[in-house]
Amino acid sequence: MLDVIKRLVPTGIKQKIRLAQVRKKFGKKIHSIVPLTTRLGKDVAIGQAVEIFMDDVEIGDFSYINRYSQVYSGKIGKFCSIGYGVRIGLPEHPIDIVSTSPKIYRNIKSQDIKDVYSPPVIGNDVWIGANAIILQGVTIGDGAIVAAGAVVTKDVPPYAIVGGVPAKVIKYRFPDSTIVKLLEIKWWDKPEEWILENVEKFSNVDDFIRFVEEAK
Repeated sequence: MLDVIKRLVPTGIKQKIRLAQVRKKFGKKIHSIVPLTTRLGKDVAIGQAVEIFMDDVEIGDFSYINRYSQVYSGKIGKFCSIGYGVRIGLPEHPIDIVSTSPKIYRNIKSQDIKDVYSPPVIGNDVWIGANAIILQGVTIGDGAIVAAGAVVTKDVPPYAIVGGVPAKVIKYRFPDSTIVKLLEIKWWDKPEEWILENVEKFSNVDDFIRFVEEAK
C-alpha cells in the first residue's frame, strides 16, 4: 500500500521532501539533493542543480560547490571554492576489453566489469574555476588554483596555478620558501575562532607567516 502511495506522489513533491530531509541533516546552505551518506563538514554550501553521485564523497569545512557542478567521487578539503559547472572524478570506461561501450561490458555475464573509479583528492584552500574537469586518481595540492575550462589529468603541486587541456603549471602563487612555510602552518586546520580573530593577518602572506612564527 505504501509503495502505491509513493507512486502517486508527484515527482516535484518527492524532490521537495527529499531536499527537506537533506537540509534537516546538513543545514540550509544545501540547495541540491545529495546522498545522505555524503560526509559534509561545517558550513559547507552546495548550489542549485549540483549532483553528487557516490555515497563516499567527502567535503571539508567551509567549502562550497557552485551551481551545475558534478562530483562523481573523491575527497574535497577545507575552504575550497568549486566553480560553476565543474566535474570531479568522472568514471572511466574499461579500455582493456574489445569495446568501451557500457552496452557491451555491462552485459558480459562471465566477468564483473564495471566503470573504473579512482577517487581524486582535492586539498585545502583550492580554487577550481568554472567548467574545469578533474579526472580520476589525481591529487590537487593545498592552495592550488585550477583555471576555468582546464582538464586536470595529472597531480597538481601545492600552490600551483594550472590551466589548459591537459592542464599544465602556469606559475606558482608564492616562492618555494613561502609555500613550505604555509604547508607547515596548515592554517585551515586551526580552530575557526583563531581564523576569525586573525583574519586581517591573511591580507599579506609574509606578515601572516611572521605573525604565526612569532606566536609560537
